Amino acid sequence: MPPGRNLVIVLTHGLRSDALDDSQSWPLQTPNLRKIVDEGLRLEAMAACPADRGGMVSLLTGLHARQHGYVDQDDGQAVSPCWGWPAMLTEAGYHVAGVGCVGAVEPWLADAVRVDHVDSPSSARCAYLSAVRAKGMETAILQQRDKRKRYGPFDPDRLLMDSEDDIDGFIAAKARTMLSQMPADKPWALVVGFSGPGNDLPPPTLFEYLVDPTTLEHGFVPADLKYLDVLAELDYPRILLQRLDPAQIGRIRADYLGRVGLIDYAVGRLMTTVMGRTDSDRTWLVVASDRGQVLGEHGLVGHRSFLAGATQVPVLIAPPTPVKQKTYPQLLSTVDVAATIAALGGCDLPKASVGRSLLPVINHQPVCTQNWPGALSEYGKRLMLDTERYKVVFNTETFDSIGLYDKMTDPDEIENLVHKPVAASVLDSLRNRLGDLLLPLRAMPGAGYVNTDSVKL
Repeated sequence: MPPGRNLVIVLTHGLRSDALDDSQSWPLQTPNLRKIVDEGLRLEAMAACPADRGGMVSLLTGLHARQHGYVDQDDGQAVSPCWGWPAMLTEAGYHVAGVGCVGAVEPWLADAVRVDHVDSPSSARCAYLSAVRAKGMETAILQQRDKRKRYGPFDPDRLLMDSEDDIDGFIAAKARTMLSQMPADKPWALVVGFSGPGNDLPPPTLFEYLVDPTTLEHGFVPADLKYLDVLAELDYPRILLQRLDPAQIGRIRADYLGRVGLIDYAVGRLMTTVMGRTDSDRTWLVVASDRGQVLGEHGLVGHRSFLAGATQVPVLIAPPTPVKQKTYPQLLSTVDVAATIAALGGCDLPKASVGRSLLPVINHQPVCTQNWPGALSEYGKRLMLDTERYKVVFNTETFDSIGLYDKMTDPDEIENLVHKPVAASVLDSLRNRLGDLLLPLRAMPGAGYVNTDSVKL
């Protein structure tokens, strides 16, 4: 048999869908990601889990948060090794390697350059910290992380550093080296896990002013925390949000976009390395993110909410040759990304997964939409159903509906309709659709941990 597809899978952290320049929402150019959009399939997952750990585990396993149990914010804890498509590709005969934040799948990697997330303490297993330690930069890096932990992106400690001394620049350089060393006589998959752009660190010096902060101050309004506390868990102390002003939000947005630019540059270098390989004609590229990031919408900064910035993430799929089908209009979830990656490697996720492979879209064939009444996301005590027109949020303890938005007439999610007269009939219909969506979900044993014993369920 001829060798199968090769896969370069780029997993980002906190990349919101409108950060790519094809959305024309921000004055940032992302030429390398745009090239993938122009030649491949550009999708948007509407229902990423906005709690850290939960979003990444869904992306790896094809399971909703309700199934795998990661529904709460991680508080800096690492994801336990979780079975998913990296394990399946290994079992299917792939040479699977990983660079970056890949600790959750490290047991199934033949080669790995592990980098711990910025929330993790200093670790002898983190290749990045070992590298900056050898350069005499470890103390400055750890002090920067400590300030980030206390103040988030509001008052970062800015360091003069080259791009490859930044955590994501380091990951990009190591990924290029690993990519050049992948075998030519068998199918392979390289998983590249970036820590950003949603890691709340300032970008390295060359990427710090890709966008003028003064052009990003528009649309800021102070947070109405009394109203928003119902729909969001605050990532930072209330006093920091209450002190926000247009100039500060412009700087926060510029830092975030600088990190997006760094990842765009890294993806371009990876694409160049792929084209230099003899097996580039069977190498596919997938770019996805675990969650997005809120950048001043409703006066908030963070991610633990169901605002569009936090839950809508980009999904890019680029085969070796350009495709005609560029978009797919139906509602998607990150569980569909997992199913698609598994399908690219000729694998099927277990029956417990409700994710749908999106490969038929590239082949101009319909995707199965049976029993798919919307997109589902959950974190903490909140559950969201996103449909073609409405977004609704429920409290899972009281069963009350706490948020209802008409996306057609109110795309910025300004007016909560939950107590309006129109809500009664709409909510009844949405509850029925939610029931249809929850019905096929199978709970996995050992909440908060997905192990190899659960794959047959």
